[in-house]
Amino acid sequence: MAVRREEEKLGAFTLFRHFVRLMRFVKGQRWLFVVCVAGSMAQAGIELSLPLLMRRGIDGYVLPPYMRVRVEQPRDRRFLSLPGAVPAKGGAEVFLESSRLSRADRSEVQARHLSGKDLYYKLPQGAATETQAVQGEHGTAFLSQAAMRGLPTGSRAALLEPQRRGVLALAFGYVLLLVLNFFLAYGTTYGLNALGEKAVVIMRGQLFRQLHRLPVRYFDENPVGRLVTRLTNDTATLSELFTSVIATAVSDLVLFFGILAVLFALDPRLTLCLLALAPPLVGLALWFKASSQKIYRVVRVQLAKINTFLQESVQGIGVIKAFTAQARTSLRFAALGREYYDTQMKLIYIFAVFRPLIDAFATSAVGLVVWYGGGQAMRGNLSLGTLLAFLIYLKMLFMPLQDLAEKFNIVQSSVVASERLFKILDTAPEDPGQGRRPRAASGHIVFEKVNFAYEEGQPVLRDVCFEVPSGKTVALVGPTGSGKTTITSLLLRFYDLTPGQGRILVDGLPLDEWDVRELRRQFAFVQQDLFLFAGTLRHNVTLFHQVPDEQMARALDVSRASMVLSRLPDGLEHPVNERGTVLSQGERQLVSFARALAPGPRVLVLDEATASVDSQTEALIQQALRELLRGRTAIVVAHRLSTVQDAHSIVVLHKGVVAEQGSHDQLLAKNGLYAHLYYTQFGGAEGQDGRDFKVKSQK
Repeated sequence: MAVRREEEKLGAFTLFRHFVRLMRFVKGQRWLFVVCVAGSMAQAGIELSLPLLMRRGIDGYVLPPYMRVRVEQPRDRRFLSLPGAVPAKGGAEVFLESSRLSRADRSEVQARHLSGKDLYYKLPQGAATETQAVQGEHGTAFLSQAAMRGLPTGSRAALLEPQRRGVLALAFGYVLLLVLNFFLAYGTTYGLNALGEKAVVIMRGQLFRQLHRLPVRYFDENPVGRLVTRLTNDTATLSELFTSVIATAVSDLVLFFGILAVLFALDPRLTLCLLALAPPLVGLALWFKASSQKIYRVVRVQLAKINTFLQESVQGIGVIKAFTAQARTSLRFAALGREYYDTQMKLIYIFAVFRPLIDAFATSAVGLVVWYGGGQAMRGNLSLGTLLAFLIYLKMLFMPLQDLAEKFNIVQSSVVASERLFKILDTAPEDPGQGRRPRAASGHIVFEKVNFAYEEGQPVLRDVCFEVPSGKTVALVGPTGSGKTTITSLLLRFYDLTPGQGRILVDGLPLDEWDVRELRRQFAFVQQDLFLFAGTLRHNVTLFHQVPDEQMARALDVSRASMVLSRLPDGLEHPVNERGTVLSQGERQLVSFARALAPGPRVLVLDEATASVDSQTEALIQQALRELLRGRTAIVVAHRLSTVQDAHSIVVLHKGVVAEQGSHDQLLAKNGLYAHLYYTQFGGAEGQDGRDFKVKSQK
């Protein structure tokens, strides 16, 4: 059967759709997500307020905050009603806080020369009256910056005490906001990490359960290494989506649009000049998205190939050593590594172009602000604090864009990973059947004109008909590739028949009407390729089911597995490593017989159960089989014809067709294919080569 190993084509970039599905894995804890989002928004608000505090400190306290404006004209009297305005004695002048003036008012004052170049400090109440001080209403007094510089240090410090207290208050508020921001960052990071890990745990559990619901054909088409990569690497990538992207995405969005709003409020003209950089930035981001998305998918596929090849090489290390294929295997692994390296270098090239260009745009924006904003500040149309705040906000505006490369890295990996994981979850599970079962299971099996092909146009079985009466043993024999193992796979519904291609009945019910789990409970399957799990022998016999001690003891005794336990100091609790290599092939076979017998099945299916054991172990297995098959329906697939001579009926298969049926003696008397196979094994054969037999399908 051909095995398709090409990676399926994935869908389009749909982050929102994938995120909605991911949120289902944190159902029940969405309140925590909402709290974390609210915390991120609060963080953005705090970060937005910090430059404004600095602006207030510079314009309101560090620099003289007041300007002296003449209001002699009637139209200028409106300045007296502005917030913070303090009229001077005589009413011909007013002191205004420059930071509170709108851009239009500031431009008008400068254009009409209503104010001088000097700025003023407001003196504290009760301060010593200075000769240069200008008296305002209600006992206020103002002193120019030039006059303040001419005072002695002690006097200057006393007069600037309100400014000092104001700066200290702002500094205290700044530190308080930083501390609050720290706790918000801690809470949101911890909460979103917890959500991410919870989602990964739930998703891995669902994926693991889904894999056990999928049909066997799915595993024929998907290598183990690929599936392991998906359940480990891909789910871990989704955790990073929560912890590294979602943790900052909300605050970054709020911060980005909040900064734009603040910049427009501070200086609309300068902000509009900066928006001229937006189109090339958007174009750069779209180029980065389109280029990196394709490469990320290739990276994931190549990583799965590396994991698959690595796993196969480790599992087949004995074969590699036996055929001295280490060098060739290393060259193949190096080629896969080189492909992965070349793809990663393409990704690095994209990052190497994207990040410096973002930095170049950021530097250009700073230069534009310094040129235009600095000129406005020199003309008095823009305060120094506002210019500084503008530069800080500009840096904050480009920080999310500069981090886009790293975040988009995770976003792209997460989207590709989620596509692959959701593809597993969306794969249709095997048909569970119609849920029926006979009242009394007897193990009567009938094959009616069964046709089957793993791939269209390449039939494996053709019009196969035979019957296994309840409590009887039927053997399936024939040359390699005749379809024996396929029959056992169909019987256990590892593969389903195509409608119209025959029927398989168990106790009078077609297989598709049985509940598939109940159907398989009727069978015990012993395969040629034995598999033991890491753990203890008890777990391998019971497969984690609770089996009564009496039933367990009988299973061990009948299967002769008790002979294996007798040489082990820990008995059933003896640890077994991966694939059970601490036991010999024959010992593993006896353990598999015990596993088959422990649950008390009605039907036994033995697929080449003695194909790879020595003659002494085969004799033990034959003894076990006589008791194992007593009173049970059994289908025995065997190449060694000595193991099937006692079967009630033998079905001889050739190229997917039933060539002969009958007992051992009847088939020998026919001198057909079975007789040829038998005499070939035991010497002195006559008859035709089995490959040349031409038979007609049974009707």
